[in-house]
Amino acid sequence: MVTAKDSPTESTRGQLGQGIYSLADMRLYLAYFGEPEDGARALTWLASALNPVAHRRRQPDYSFSDLVSLFVVRELTRLGVRAARIRDAEARMRKITGVDRPFVSEDIATDGDEVFFTTENDQVESANESSKRRTGQQTSLIVVAPYLDRVRYDDGSAAAWSPADHVVLDPQVQFGEPVVDGSRVPTAVVADVA
Repeated sequence: MVTAKDSPTESTRGQLGQGIYSLADMRLYLAYFGEPEDGARALTWLASALNPVAHRRRQPDYSFSDLVSLFVVRELTRLGVRAARIRDAEARMRKITGVDRPFVSEDIATDGDEVFFTTENDQVESANESSKRRTGQQTSLIVVAPYLDRVRYDDGSAAAWSPADHVVLDPQVQFGEPVVDGSRVPTAVVADVA
């Protein structure tokens, strides 16, 4: 459930105030977890479908929430939603929720044209500012979270992602680097030993 905030937009980048992934990392993860061309689309999606957040060029400062938001964008575009509608929805949800990457919520849904979310009153509402829907109109919605079956949610918000069996990326463990599930051992260390 998405809640309203009266304060300025809150960063989803964690306590350090910065991200942990480079664009190359995000391209790799998108391609690994989807189609090879998904990795090539990462920069386009960051520029056209997601609203900008603070970023320094050529720096590994994208956050876990940026990565999960790209997964949501990928699924929304696969389900037929145009990039401009996704950006419009994210902008409106930013205002309502007060967070910079509201797509980390598991309550995102679509009808193939608009993006919907669940409000704090458990009402399903269009996230698009220029919604064509009339009040009370019923529509068949596809919830996006099941398409992100490897994303783990905690209290309705993305907490970790498992790109492969026994591998997890959790921003609270080893600064979000891939680790062996249930441990703090980076997969790079295991690969070096193997």
